[in-house]
Amino acid sequence: MARLPFLLTIVHGGMVLPRELTARLALTPADVFFDSDPWTREIFAFGEAVQGRLETDVARSVIDLDQDPDIRPPKSADGVVRLRTRYGRPVWNEDALPNADDVNRLIDRYHHQYHDILTRVASRGGVRLGIDCHSMAPVGAPFDKDPGNMRPIFCLGNLGDSEGRGEGTSCSAETLLKLAVILENEFADVELKDGQKLVSINDPFSGGFILRHHRRSEGGSGALWLQLCVNRSLVLKNEPENPAEVKQMPDSDREAISKLRMRLLNCMNRFAEVFNEK
Repeated sequence: MARLPFLLTIVHGGMVLPRELTARLALTPADVFFDSDPWTREIFAFGEAVQGRLETDVARSVIDLDQDPDIRPPKSADGVVRLRTRYGRPVWNEDALPNADDVNRLIDRYHHQYHDILTRVASRGGVRLGIDCHSMAPVGAPFDKDPGNMRPIFCLGNLGDSEGRGEGTSCSAETLLKLAVILENEFADVELKDGQKLVSINDPFSGGFILRHHRRSEGGSGALWLQLCVNRSLVLKNEPENPAEVKQMPDSDREAISKLRMRLLNCMNRFAEVFNEK
């Protein structure tokens, strides 16, 4: 059976702290968990059904591979090397903040290496579309771009507007909207809260460094890109009101994760027909 023409990238699913820095970090396991994209590596474990998948073990609480490497401390506390979590918890002990050499080493070891590999893998002939895979909290965290706002079940991004259009988009609006329709049909049974959307376009996330750095125009060579964010309420039923106060990581619902993975793979099979038509 032919593989689907997709390359998946999962940059926020890792929860491993760099060993040489652990004594300098103020993070608890719960801090790392809630600041990450929990279970994305399990949710998007499509195996050989797709052309490829690239992921990292390193925790996004320390270094965020979906951020521009030029946005760094002390210029930003929320850039490529983090000084605080999205919930305001300190990443580093007070007397152990990263200096310029620390930042450069982290970027060279993790960020540059990841994106160099991603560039090579995306150039494979069978890859027609890159999908930047994320999970998201049901409500925006204090240092997110949408603090306190209720989020949709799925958010699709291509660096465009609410219709998927605009200058410099990473794939066409038509491509994005076709996936939106497929998701809406597959997950029509999901119970929504008042005012909650099942699928939104570029809201609250339109895409990060991965889409900006690796995108191409429709007429260019290489893969197109989009971002797919899944609400973690689908697999985490008891989201705490204030994750910054939680001391232990929650248990995962393996059955819910498995069912979600199969439904998303069904969507990807139908979505692949879009590229077979071209």
